[in-house]
Amino acid sequence: MKRYKFYLIALCICFVSVTGCAEKISTESVYAVRRVVDGDTIELMNGNKVRYVGIDTPETMKRQGSDWVFDPEDYAVSAKEHNRMLVAGGKVRLEFDAERIDKYGRYLAYVYSDDGKMINKELVEEGLAMVYTFQPNVKHMDILIKAQEEARRNKRGLWGTLEIISPDAAFRNIGRYRAVRGKVTGVYARGNKVILTIDGKLTAVIYRGNLEFFDQIGMDPMEYSGKNIEVVGKIEDRAGPRIVIDNPSQIRVT
Repeated sequence: MKRYKFYLIALCICFVSVTGCAEKISTESVYAVRRVVDGDTIELMNGNKVRYVGIDTPETMKRQGSDWVFDPEDYAVSAKEHNRMLVAGGKVRLEFDAERIDKYGRYLAYVYSDDGKMINKELVEEGLAMVYTFQPNVKHMDILIKAQEEARRNKRGLWGTLEIISPDAAFRNIGRYRAVRGKVTGVYARGNKVILTIDGKLTAVIYRGNLEFFDQIGMDPMEYSGKNIEVVGKIEDRAGPRIVIDNPSQIRVT
């Protein structure tokens, strides 16, 4: 009976010790960086990957069939190297937003270097990343948009070489960040999004979750109808060229 009690006490001590460690790990926010994956993703020494929330950098890899090959977009290598300069070999502090993990199992975080700099913001300020607003993770959207406007005003990084094209040329620029100018020939709601058709050649898509940002500045996307505008973003091929509009800073009336 005494031996049973001894094992029971030992088991309880072990349980308390393990749960205590688990709690410490779950609440810890400072991590060592193992490697830089690309401009907006790092891997920690514990094996977890971190996707910088609120931004998007050009891709270094492209899928070909079932494989990924090195085929960098404009400024992709520069973004990765700048990210490496800021965090490689050091420790980072993670600040989480509404969602901690994405569908790929990566942490979603605002990442801070040893000297307190927000890496997400630094990459945007250097013109090596664009603001990527994805609800509900919008805690620091205002800070990031302000940094983007400064980078654009000073023509840093991709803003210094950003090509202005017509909607006719959009299909030849799939996968690239471009400024597209044209006339809004149609605006309509479909499912969970609002779609602007530009010269009948390009669509600009605003998902309903991001419409509140337009409300905040008193802008109704329906009012773009018939206006000449400039939209900025990465051109995708979704049954034709399109640009996803995450926030109002991507649209300007010309």
